[in-house]
Amino acid sequence: MRVLIAEDEFLVSVQLEEDLRSAGCSILGPFSTLEAATRASHSERFDLAILDINLNGRRVYPLADELSARGVPFIFLSGYIATDLPERFRGMPHITKPHEPAALLKEIRAAVPKPS
Repeated sequence: MRVLIAEDEFLVSVQLEEDLRSAGCSILGPFSTLEAATRASHSERFDLAILDINLNGRRVYPLADELSARGVPFIFLSGYIATDLPERFRGMPHITKPHEPAALLKEIRAAVPKPS
């Protein structure tokens, strides 16, 4: 599985990469700006995105809206709590920072449909 990471905190992105690679995933990114993550989402193939809500002061919601419209699963990884999210995203998978690797992998398995 290829995972796009949009995360602006260096140590968090390093930990995410390590956790995901240990689980057998390949990584696209990490991208620290909304613009870079959006460009990559247009030009690269990936199965799932992990999105920090605040990327260097910009909310990731435009990318989340686009991924949702395209049917690409994503998980928010943020210090924000679910009730801080816009109503349209409150039902989306959300992991709080600092993340537990097992909880993240559980959300990934739930978000990505199994091949038939």
